[in-house]
Formats: sequence, C-alpha cells, structure tokens
Amino acid sequence: MTASAPTTVNTPGEHLHSEIAEQPARWRDLISLQREALEKAAAVIRDTAPELIVFAARGSSDHAAQYGQYLAHNLLRIPAMLATPATASTFGVTLRYPRSVMLAVSQSGESPDLLETVRSAQHAGVPVIAFTNNDASTLAGLSQVHVPLTAGPELSVAATKTYTAELLALYLVLSRAAGTEWTELEHSVKALAAAGENTILSSTTATSMLAKTLRDEQRVLVVGRGYSMSSAKEGALKLMETNAIAASGWSVADATHGPLGQVLAGTPVIVLAASPGGLESVVTFSAAAADLGAHLIVIGQHQLGALATVPSRIPLPDLDARGVPSELIPVIEILPLQQLALALALERGLNPDQPAGLNKVTRTH
Repeated sequence: MTASAPTTVNTPGEHLHSEIAEQPARWRDLISLQREALEKAAAVIRDTAPELIVFAARGSSDHAAQYGQYLAHNLLRIPAMLATPATASTFGVTLRYPRSVMLAVSQSGESPDLLETVRSAQHAGVPVIAFTNNDASTLAGLSQVHVPLTAGPELSVAATKTYTAELLALYLVLSRAAGTEWTELEHSVKALAAAGENTILSSTTATSMLAKTLRDEQRVLVVGRGYSMSSAKEGALKLMETNAIAASGWSVADATHGPLGQVLAGTPVIVLAASPGGLESVVTFSAAAADLGAHLIVIGQHQLGALATVPSRIPLPDLDARGVPSELIPVIEILPLQQLALALALERGLNPDQPAGLNKVTRTH
C-alpha cells in the first residue's frame, strides 16, 4: 500500500497576510530591478509627445488607472481618459485617437476585453505600454514596452501587492516622462518603503480592534478625494471581496450627491484624510455624515477640523516629514484598508484568501 502525499492546508488568510507584509520589499525591487523597462516606458511617452493618455484596465487595476489619470493631469499636464473595453470587445468599434499613448494595466495580462481594447488601439496607430505581473502574458507580448510589476506570485484572490506595485510603476513612469531625475525617485521609493513598513506594523492592532467592532456590519462607505479616490474604491473592493459585505468607495464630491443617503445611525464611514488635496471637502462630507450618526473611521494624520474627536482613527506616519511625495500617499493609505479586510474576514470566520465565487483571473469578454 502506497502512502498518499500529505495535503497542505493553508491557514485562512495566510497568503493575504504575507502578501500585505511583503509590499515594501516589492516596491524596492521594482525600482532596483526594472529601471530599464521603466525608462523605456517613459521614453515612449516623451518621444510621442501625446495629446492624450489613455488608460485601459479592469477591476483593481482600473482603480490604479484612475490614480494614473490624476498623475497624467498633474505631472504631465496632458488630458487622460479611461478606456471603455466594451467599445472594442462588445461593439467592435475602433476609435480615432489624437496623438496618444495607451497605458494598459493588468495583473494577469489576460483579460480578453482588455486585450481587444489594446489591439484596437494599436490598429489605430497608438503605442501601448503594458504593466503586468506576468512577463509571459498575452498583454506583455502585445505591447511596445512591458513594465514587469516584480510583485512575485500573488496567491490570495484579493489583490494587494500587485495593486500597490501598479500605483508605484505608474508614478515612476509618469514622473520620469515629466523629467524627474532617478536620484529623486530612488529617494522617494526608499522613503515610501520605510513608511510602508511602519504603517503595516503600527496599524495591525488598530485594524484588529476595529474588526471586532465591525464584525456584524453589513455595509460600509469609504470616501476620499483626488488621489485618494482610488484608495477609497480599492479599499471598498477589498472589503467586498473578502467579507461579502456591501461596501462602496467614492470621491466625496460624488458621495455627497447620493451615497450619503445610505448613512444611517451607526453606519461605518471610512474617511481617507491623509492627502492634502481636497481635504476641505473631506472635512465637509465627514461633518455631514457625523450629523447623520455615522460611525466615522478616519485614516490619516489630519484632524478634520472640528471633528478632531472621532469614534475610530488609524493614524499614518507623517509622510511629508519622511520625504514621501503627496502623489504616493495612496500607496500608503491603502495598507490599513487591506489589513482591515483581512482582520474583519477572520473575525467573521471567513477565508479571505479564497472568497466564495471569485477567481484570481477574471476573463471579461
């Protein structure tokens, strides 16, 4: 009788926990190992001198693309738009572009409608820069320049390290295209990684305690403004994916027009208050939510004016004093949201590594 091989049983959340923790190391890897690819990507943008930047992405990568849209506006002063993949994949339409560059962002590089969008853009004469975590992906092979995310294998269904690697890669490429020197970028990434390690360590207890408070909640609203809008949407997605909870992420500018109506007494409202851009509107929204009886959870060091005392707060390091550019704040402020998603899932008896009904690679046609 032949003994069967032992079955490896992973502890629930084991992958997600380790992948959150290793992110700062992967950021260092990205700038040290992929400088040539990052430089080639920036050169495509400089040489094309585009009138328009087009971002193509899905899911978490789409949140990274929205962050990239702000970067293109603020660093390059170039209009930027988000592609609508159904235009190519469902309707079969090839657009006429002005002089453009497409930045295609995908962890797997295999989503069919994203690939069709890229092919359509290339048919229209648009050069494509791809950002993926798979050097052998179809998207990597299609692109003029491929920027590997260098995040390593990501085994949890919920994206963490690939998402922050996308943010950082977009920042590095667009900053280089804008003329920022490598020495300055290296200093920024060094500061970012140190702040990330500090944040992960210091937020663990706070997020674990908060998870106990939120254990029975069935809906959460997450809000931010400007660069932080991407963190709000991505943070809500992490809570939704791992906890089967009705979480939604919004810019406070949009949240005031409708989502504020979902706030009842005790509704958890997570407020991203680390970024100075748009902070005044964040304060105004928070006051309105507090008037409705929201359970405010503030992430960041800003005091929100009269709302200095709030039910829950997860402070972040003084990023400006540490030398982290304001554009990179979303890379840090998503970390406590990832940790909260993990802690809350475990508190609720769920396995955040393998959420029911979800797959790592989503093949949208």
